[in-house]
Amino acid sequence: MNIRKKLTSFILVFFISISFGQALNAQAATADSTIVSSNTLNKSSEEIPNPGIPENKPNELNVISKYSTQSISNSDDIKVNITSTIGWRKESGYWYYYKSDNTRATGWIKPDKSWYYLKYDGRMVTGWFNTNGIWYYLDQSGSMVTGWSKLNNVWYFLNNSGAMVTGLNKIDDKIYMFYSSGEMAKGWYKLGDNWYYYGSSGSMANGWIKDNGTWYYLYDTGAMAKGWVNIDGKWYYLKSSGAMSTGWINSGNDTYYLDKSSGALVTNSTIDGYKIGSDGKKIGSGNPGNNNSGTVTDTLLKGIDISHYNGDIDFKKVKASGIQCVYIKATEGTTYVDNYLGISYSGAKNAGLKTGFYHFLVGTSSPETQARNFYNSIKDKQNDLKPALDIEQDGFDVMGYALRFIDEFKKLSNMDICIYTYSDFIKNNLDSRLSKYTLWEANYYKSPFNLPANSVWNSRAGHQYTDKGVIDGIYGDVDLDEFTENILNN
Repeated sequence: MNIRKKLTSFILVFFISISFGQALNAQAATADSTIVSSNTLNKSSEEIPNPGIPENKPNELNVISKYSTQSISNSDDIKVNITSTIGWRKESGYWYYYKSDNTRATGWIKPDKSWYYLKYDGRMVTGWFNTNGIWYYLDQSGSMVTGWSKLNNVWYFLNNSGAMVTGLNKIDDKIYMFYSSGEMAKGWYKLGDNWYYYGSSGSMANGWIKDNGTWYYLYDTGAMAKGWVNIDGKWYYLKSSGAMSTGWINSGNDTYYLDKSSGALVTNSTIDGYKIGSDGKKIGSGNPGNNNSGTVTDTLLKGIDISHYNGDIDFKKVKASGIQCVYIKATEGTTYVDNYLGISYSGAKNAGLKTGFYHFLVGTSSPETQARNFYNSIKDKQNDLKPALDIEQDGFDVMGYALRFIDEFKKLSNMDICIYTYSDFIKNNLDSRLSKYTLWEANYYKSPFNLPANSVWNSRAGHQYTDKGVIDGIYGDVDLDEFTENILNN
């Protein structure tokens, strides 16, 4: 991105999920969690790996109510006003029920196998309505609905009294979460200090799941695992975001290697020229390369970042020129979506490039609505690179907006985010509250990764080193970058 000339181009900061080219092995992907405590491992660490003490598994959730759909029916839980069969009459377009004394019934009635609700003047109710703080749904015939119901493409559950359920409920021995609106939750949801995942069917997941190209492990209680876990005798490391780590990592004072495909700890092997012992630890001195996330590597990825300003791009030529990854502008503010987002994404993926996205932060709208705009624009796309937040505009509470944006985006996606900004902006506008996030720094006066020190970050995952790059397949200048593997959303 051109920082000085393309302020409206909003450099990206993206939060992206790396898509594993291979699935986890069948054993890992279906295993139940077996947590091995340190006192269980009675052999020496030279024989059996014990890289860390697993976290305490969160307790099972308490549900509000339990239901069986086989027993759901129009029960007699509702107070009956009348059960006579005098009959329905349609008057002036509305249905009424007349009692034997020829007066109109009101409230709940059950003249047949179904419940109906009649307003104070006797008019039959259809659709949603609330009485005594409880929501009910009556279909077009006026009949009260119970059990599962899909309305306007949203699933609800109404219990045997017709009341709409909310919160955590067990239905047919599966746990579901319902928002205060009654809508069935899908995807990630945080309860207390733990994250849970509700699949496309709405039921709470456990075991291995793959979301947006990233693997996570959920205990049998449903809670997302973090840190070291031992599953069927194999060790895995889950980041604070829950994402399964692969490749080199530092843990404590030691360095370990996790298989690129399965995520399992590697033992008795040689990787990148480094020997690994039977305890999983790298043997001897030397460092495969450090960065601030715990992942270690000396591999650099060549990349570009683009927006609609770059127009139509021949991504096959771009890849042939040596480019490996591309950041694409997705959004700016609360409503703007780059009109080349879909075109560029399809072209880059079809060419086999790793893709990531960035959002340009502005001070003219709520950071929470900006985060939702960004998430909604990239949630159905493959996030190989960490989603990036482009922070280069001031004149508002930059730090406050950035932290609020990140917090909301994390709630929506549970993905790690990356901060894109330029060297001088860090010094004048940002502080250490952002230090735990990956940095992608722009500086056009330094060669790749020859960057000045700052008071917030001590390492970078990316360096945008020019806005005057020339790449085959792109007309005109383009921003050029180099990234470490820490930019990958893994």
